[in-house]
Amino acid sequence: MRTKFEVVYDLKDTTALQDSIPSTMDNQDFAVESLLKDNTAFPDYGTLEQDYFILDGSMPELSDVPEGIPFWTSELSDSNGNFKNNPVLTILFSENHTSTGLTFHFVGDFPVQFQVRWYDLGGNMIALKSFQPDNPDYYARNLVENYGRLEIEFQKALPYRYVKLWGIDYGVIVTWGESDIKAASLVEETDPISNTLKINKLTFQFFDRDNEFNLANSEGLHKALQKKQHIEPYEVVNGERLYLGRYFLTTPSSNKNTAKMEATDYIGLLDDTDFKDGRVYNGELAGNVLADIFSGTDIPYEISKDVAETPLYGWLKIQTRRKALREVLFACGAVAETARRDNVWIYKPSRLIQSDIPRSRKFSTSTKQDTYISEVSIKFGEYTEGTEEKELVKETTYPAGLNEVKFNSPVSGLRINAGEIVEAKTNYIIFRLPEESAVTIYGRQYGKQDITVTSAVPQLKAGENPKTKNFTGTLFNYSQAKVISQAILDYYQLSLILNIKYLAGQERPGQWAAVENTLVGRGGYAAGLESITTDLTGGYISTAQLRGYYKYVSEYYYTGSELYTGEGVGVL
Repeated sequence: MRTKFEVVYDLKDTTALQDSIPSTMDNQDFAVESLLKDNTAFPDYGTLEQDYFILDGSMPELSDVPEGIPFWTSELSDSNGNFKNNPVLTILFSENHTSTGLTFHFVGDFPVQFQVRWYDLGGNMIALKSFQPDNPDYYARNLVENYGRLEIEFQKALPYRYVKLWGIDYGVIVTWGESDIKAASLVEETDPISNTLKINKLTFQFFDRDNEFNLANSEGLHKALQKKQHIEPYEVVNGERLYLGRYFLTTPSSNKNTAKMEATDYIGLLDDTDFKDGRVYNGELAGNVLADIFSGTDIPYEISKDVAETPLYGWLKIQTRRKALREVLFACGAVAETARRDNVWIYKPSRLIQSDIPRSRKFSTSTKQDTYISEVSIKFGEYTEGTEEKELVKETTYPAGLNEVKFNSPVSGLRINAGEIVEAKTNYIIFRLPEESAVTIYGRQYGKQDITVTSAVPQLKAGENPKTKNFTGTLFNYSQAKVISQAILDYYQLSLILNIKYLAGQERPGQWAAVENTLVGRGGYAAGLESITTDLTGGYISTAQLRGYYKYVSEYYYTGSELYTGEGVGVL
């Protein structure tokens, strides 16, 4: 088996496109420069530009009312390619941006020369450079830090041509291949009961021959590295390119001529911001709560219908979005998967065999019995809105302007004795004061009663002592806690832990696999993959941990949608 690894890195300013405000006085009436923010290509239309319209059917005609065109110069170049008045495109920003350069996406014949001027937010020019494009998707390299405005002046084109532009990227896509990558590994994990919400991690090292990513190089491209720049890793196996998912830069480092990148998946990004708008829920559907948690993150996600329709009860305090997501998943008996995907897929797992790991792919297998669990308990709180108004914060001095106060327990009916309430929620209040003042905050507190629900095995296994596993959740009522505690108990009855080393395939954490026994004719294992660590440059070899059971059968294992015979094992 022939394998190699490559990485496609989106070395772009992550917020510049969204923050950009394009404007120009040199656009056709049918062109709308604000569409440059969409970065969507339009066709190479047949026009009456000299010697341009190829009559082979490949160039569509321009309609009477063209749409979807961001920039098409109002002036045609002359016989020498010059413009009477050079077209200028201006792009304003509200924040500072840094990029290694700009990638222009032209339609048809690209200009012969253009100039870019970079300005700071104060209007001072900080860089100027002219460029001579050599292809329609042209990277104008010039590392500039902290710019707040661009002026792009098109100075020369081919004779009798318009300049047509469909998009601008604030940076460039970089690809590192087999000759660049020194080492790479991928760690993919899941917790089938969502007691913890695991993060998948990509790490790779590459030769930095020109010291572009050496942090000691003051002119290096590393200055444009930003968190949330996305990374797409691929493993090429016998010529087939396998997509390994979308990752995001967290920690760059360097040592001499070697650069190292560490990246996380979408779940890791949820650690970066807090979810403040939790409240006390009384049957709110999980789909609505998840929509609130993901709101404003730009993280794409999908939810299975059975998860979305699960009612939730309880309180979500101020916490990271990742922790809030864990509470929802744990209460629903659901998991969140990002492995080999472009989004977050939220669903209730099953024990369908989806892959087969035969002896021909295995190097080693070791097994052990996990600790026997006979009882699972879940502790949660029930909340009742208070009826009596209390002083939640008494005569505390706050400065003039906006102030925010967060609460350690849920509250309602908030009011203040001074200033103006801007926002009042279950977990916090924001108010504005015209001057420094002593403020008392009034409101009603929720009462809380702790409840513990337990599920136990009907009978202890011979020779075993009783042992309880305790969990805590915040979005349960009694009936849902009973369902989930029983499902977790069923899961822990699968006490056989497998550790295998094998040639990687398309397996993902969360899937169930048929693992063939090393001994011929001795059956094998049915087990769920909990973690997979893959050496992406060392032959595409994985080590995995699975939990399941030994199954001695004479027939072949079935893959796909077949369930193992007699497997009534609960909802997980």
